[in-house]
Amino acid sequence: MREYARQRGVHLNAVQTAVKTGRIHKTDDGKIDVDAANKEWFMNTDPAKSHKTDPLFENPPEAMPVGGGGTPKQNFSTFQQAKTADVYYRAMLAKAKLKMITGETIDRKKAGQYAFNLGRSLRDLFISFPTRYGSLIAAEMDVDEHKMVTVLDEYIRKLLTESRDIIDREL
Repeated sequence: MREYARQRGVHLNAVQTAVKTGRIHKTDDGKIDVDAANKEWFMNTDPAKSHKTDPLFENPPEAMPVGGGGTPKQNFSTFQQAKTADVYYRAMLAKAKLKMITGETIDRKKAGQYAFNLGRSLRDLFISFPTRYGSLIAAEMDVDEHKMVTVLDEYIRKLLTESRDIIDREL
């Protein structure tokens, strides 16, 4: 642990605290795997709470040059921005779940299925209209029943085709 603290440029107490709190872990033989511990230290340590910048991640060799040129450098504000984005994302998910629970929002797939079924039912109702009411309308108007059913069927199908075209344009 002393050697790892020396490599990191921190006090032994900092390494002991990190192990005790579970920010970094020892191997089965009680030693510290430097690569694994460095990753855990970086992932589990908030630089905002650190008294100084992390010497291992200040200029990591695998970092890409910032701005397309110059020397590589680690910008700790990006960690804070990522942390803020994570908190914001979690809050938005919680808000969305709350809206679903309270019934303010509905499942998109269910809404689509409901709209499809409603449209299908209305279409079937309109298609059956000439057959169901054509003879009654023909009797009231004293015209040929077959002619009335045929004309109603033609115009209702035309109406449904026009409505499909309108819906297709809107989607």
